[in-house]
Amino acid sequence: MITKTEIICANAGDSRSVLSKKSKAKELSTDHKPDTPSEKRRIERANGFVQESRVNGMLALSRAIGDFEYKGNPILKPED
Repeated sequence: MITKTEIICANAGDSRSVLSKKSKAKELSTDHKPDTPSEKRRIERANGFVQESRVNGMLALSRAIGDFEYKGNPILKPED
């Protein structure tokens, strides 16, 4: 969404958001890969693990719509 003062974007699944100006692309979103150090720590805090670059050996993205079965630490909020 683009307003007069800001650009709001979202990343859904394998889709990426970019902005183009004068043939130059600017990334507006990043993929949440399970083996990124910060994502791996977040997964492990939630009682999960990363195997073969996948959450619990199955999910290719570390944040996905409907991924509650991968979040086994009831103390953490869903986004954590």
